[in-house]
Amino acid sequence: MKSLLSFLSVILFSSFFAQAQIKIILDTDPSADPDDVGCMAMLHNMASLGECEIMAMINSTHYKQSSLSIDAINHFYNRGAIPIGDYKGYEEKIEAPYTNYDYHLARAYPRSLKSWKEALDGVALYREVLASAEDKSITVAIIGTMHNFYALLKSEADVYSSLSGKDLVEQKVKEVVTMGGNFIDGKGYDRTNWGGADQLCSYTEWSCLNESRNRMCRYVIDNCPSPFIASGWEVGCGDYYEANYGNVMTGQSLIKLDSNHILRRSYEYHFKTRRETPEISRHSNDQCALHYAVRGEQENYVAVRNGNISLSTAGVCTWTAEENNQQGYIQKARDKELIAEEIEYLMMLPPNEIDPSAPSAPQNLKWAKDREYHKLHWEASKDETKGSWVVAYHLYHEDAFIGRANGTQFSLGEMPESGGKLELRAVNASGIESESAWIDLP
Repeated sequence: MKSLLSFLSVILFSSFFAQAQIKIILDTDPSADPDDVGCMAMLHNMASLGECEIMAMINSTHYKQSSLSIDAINHFYNRGAIPIGDYKGYEEKIEAPYTNYDYHLARAYPRSLKSWKEALDGVALYREVLASAEDKSITVAIIGTMHNFYALLKSEADVYSSLSGKDLVEQKVKEVVTMGGNFIDGKGYDRTNWGGADQLCSYTEWSCLNESRNRMCRYVIDNCPSPFIASGWEVGCGDYYEANYGNVMTGQSLIKLDSNHILRRSYEYHFKTRRETPEISRHSNDQCALHYAVRGEQENYVAVRNGNISLSTAGVCTWTAEENNQQGYIQKARDKELIAEEIEYLMMLPPNEIDPSAPSAPQNLKWAKDREYHKLHWEASKDETKGSWVVAYHLYHEDAFIGRANGTQFSLGEMPESGGKLELRAVNASGIESESAWIDLP
C-alpha cells in the first residue's frame, strides 16, 4: 500500500509540474563559485522533468571563458541549441584566472562557440526572446550581477521591438527572481551580487562595496516594472555575517558522479585551487533562488510580498512593508537539510537524452515592412516531447543558411538578389530541426 501511495504521489507531482511549466531566462555569472553550475544542472534537470523551458542563458562576467563554459554545460546536457548571451558592455574582456572553473570547462568539454565573441549580445538576446513571448509568460532568474538586466531596462526600441526595455519587461515578464541583498530583521548588508557593502570590508575583502554594481542594482530595484523577488544571502548561507539562519549545504554527494561529470569537475576545480580537501560541499545561495524561481514556495520557502526594497549607496538593504507594491523576498520555511536534499537530488539527475523527434514546422508565415526592414513573422512551433521545446528558428535561402531567430520574427535589411523562396525550420533545445515551411520573397 505504501509503495502504491508513493507511486501515485510521484504521478500527481509530475502532473502538477507539467501543468505549471514555466519559461525561464537564466542570467548567471559562471566564474569562481560553482553554485552557478549547480544551478544550470538543476535547471536542465527540472526541464527534463517537464517543469520549465529554458529560453536563454546569459553571462554577466567580464571573463572570456564564462559564456564558453555555459555552452559546454548545455552541450553536456544535450541541449546545445539554447541561445547564449554575453554582456558586451565591458571596456575589456579578460582571460579567466586558472583558479576559475570556467577557465577549465572551456578547455576540457565540447562546445559550439569558438570564442566569447560568437555569443550573442546579452541585452539584444533578452529583447529578442521577450519580443516574441506571450504577455507575462517569462520568469527571469538573475543569479549573477545586474549588468544585463540593468542595460535591458535602459534599452530603447530596436529591430526586435518598438517598446523600451522597461515597457518590454512590464509586458512580457511574469516575475524577476534574483539572488542578492540581505533581509535579516528587515535590514542587512549585501555581500557581492548587488554590489557588496562598506560594512563588510572587515568581514571579507571581496564583499567590499563595488560602486558600479551597487549603482546598477539600485536602478533595477527602483525601476523594474514587474514583480521583483529576492533570495537574500541568509537563505543559502545562513551563518552569513553574525547570523545563524542555517546553511543550505550541497555538493558533497557529487563525488558519486563519474569523475568527468561536468558538475563534479566544476566543484572539484573550485576547491582544489583553494585548498587540498575531500570536502566539496558549499552553501547554496544561487540554487535556493533558482529553486524558488521554478517551483515557487511549496513547503521549502515563504515569500514576504507587498513591500519595498531599498538599497543604499553604502550597500545597506532595507525592507519596508508597503501594500500593492510588487517587491518581496523569500525565507526558508523548512529544515535546511531537507531543502539541501531536494536541491542536490535535482543537481545529480542524469543528462537528458536527445530525442530524435522533430518539433512542428512553423505556420502562417507573413511579411511586414518595418522602417527599413522586411520583417518575417510566423506562429510559434511546438515540441510535444517531454523535456524538449523550441528555442530558435533557422532560415535558409537556396539551401544556404542565412540566419537564426531566437523568437518568431526575422528582419532582413536586404533581400537575396536571386529572389525565390525562403525556407524556415524550427529548432528544439537539442538542435533537432523541424520540416520546412516556405514563403516567397517579397
